[in-house]
Amino acid sequence: MEILIRWCMAGILSLLLGYAGTALAFEDDEACLMCHKYPKMGRITEDGQQKTYYIMPGVFSKTVHRNVPCRDCHSYIKELPHKPVTEGVTCNAECHSIKNPATGKPFSHKPIYEAFKKSVHGREKIAKGNDADKPYCINCHTNPLYNAKEDKPPKHIVDRCVVCHEDAKFAEKWYNHTSRRIREVKRSSKEIVEMCSSCHSDQQMLDRHQQAAKEEGRELGRKFPFAAESYNESFHGKVTKYGNTQAANCLDCHASAVNYYLSVHELLPSRDPRSPVSAEKRAMTCKQCHTRADQNYAALDPHPTSKKEDNPFKHYADMIYTIVGDSVLVLLVGMAGFETWGRWRDGASWRFREGSSWWRRTRRKSNRIS
Repeated sequence: MEILIRWCMAGILSLLLGYAGTALAFEDDEACLMCHKYPKMGRITEDGQQKTYYIMPGVFSKTVHRNVPCRDCHSYIKELPHKPVTEGVTCNAECHSIKNPATGKPFSHKPIYEAFKKSVHGREKIAKGNDADKPYCINCHTNPLYNAKEDKPPKHIVDRCVVCHEDAKFAEKWYNHTSRRIREVKRSSKEIVEMCSSCHSDQQMLDRHQQAAKEEGRELGRKFPFAAESYNESFHGKVTKYGNTQAANCLDCHASAVNYYLSVHELLPSRDPRSPVSAEKRAMTCKQCHTRADQNYAALDPHPTSKKEDNPFKHYADMIYTIVGDSVLVLLVGMAGFETWGRWRDGASWRFREGSSWWRRTRRKSNRIS
């Protein structure tokens, strides 16, 4: 009887997995979605953080990781149901089921990960102290959709591909992958500024790093304490805020235009001669937009600020301009008040009538004065 019950349960499980396999657009060979398909799956960690382990099959099936088996990244899972996870996934793991078609080796993000580790943002995934303030891969990268608005590629493209590749399903699969790569998938300037400012506008984080650098005798960039604030005060920042897409954003200057998609992972401080904003390369960086830029042009401050310790001239100029502007405004309001008091003293009243606001009776029986 016990054997019969086991066979029945196995049959039901097979039917469920078979149904799940037909309903999904990706393979779940290890049956991870038996548990992770439930929206309420999650827990509260010991330090009070809410963790969710829910995988949305319909969304995941359209992401760039759809064909990567779960345990290619979660390699520490050896059994089902698995034990509590303590390691987590790092982005330099090898995908043993996915081969790099160019080399034939297991695909891996390790080369770009190593470049990131050497950058000014470099950190381990599990970081402590001030390193935990730095962004990890998943702070900037999500698991993006291939083409959210397209379930299938246009028929005329598939028809062209199958002339040589013969398999329509193969053409649809690779169209989703390559079309997203070929398209312009960079964030907009506004999104880049918002992404960078999410850390560089955090005053508590800035204070922590300044204090740590002071105690350790390390040098921080002169603009580090107010990089985001000063960018927003600049011409570039103001026109970007109102939708201009041509003005330089953070990465246009701090990442090299040569192999941009690699260089955004290799951001370096301005004191490093390899940085696009170093004294040696700043003029060439400016020439990307300002074709006649030279060393004198590059000497202009792209991060204007009114802080006295950084830019005394602009600090005092802004102070004088504020005093003059406020004084003129006070004088204008004072003159208007003085004139109003004088007219009231002469018997004029303030009314909105026939296009004029001041009225009084005169000897010529005219009630309006201008």
